[in-house]
Amino acid sequence: MRALGDKLGVDPTAVYRHFADRDDLLREVGDRALSPVVDGFEPTSDPSRDIAALCIRLRSTLIANPIGLQITAQGPTRRHNELLITEIILSSLKRSGLPIPKAVIAYHTIIEHTLGSAWLDAPLAQAGDNRSETYTSWRNDYFELDPELYPATRAAAGELYPASELVFESGLDALIRGLVPN
Repeated sequence: MRALGDKLGVDPTAVYRHFADRDDLLREVGDRALSPVVDGFEPTSDPSRDIAALCIRLRSTLIANPIGLQITAQGPTRRHNELLITEIILSSLKRSGLPIPKAVIAYHTIIEHTLGSAWLDAPLAQAGDNRSETYTSWRNDYFELDPELYPATRAAAGELYPASELVFESGLDALIRGLVPN
């Protein structure tokens, strides 16, 4: 807190007038990083579409904001933006006809898929153009595998590591179709 106060040019104890402790401050920073997810989000009459749209926004927001991603990796902020994300997904699941216990399991399944995908893909997304080079290198490694020990992997080598957005959205769609009643 002293370093933060020095950096901001204020008394280091001033932070404690607004936040209980360092963790409280970090939760606020993490929650503010989530604001692009909910800002301007308007639910539709289609709960499945709402869930997918919100999760796509959440994943891309976290990938674009490594600090927000690191903070939210510590757990839910339990603040306004994170609570709105939870509310939108849970209310969408309820609107789809799921009872609360099943909606809760569906919520955790969907949110963990979304957060996990962001956490896995963020490091390569930060690499920018090197991402395609990395994937090419990985595919080449699979092409070099012994076809007698790894026949399926070797046969699929050229197709492995498609665009991460495609993989995420495909998995999200499968989860939503499997969890949300028609």
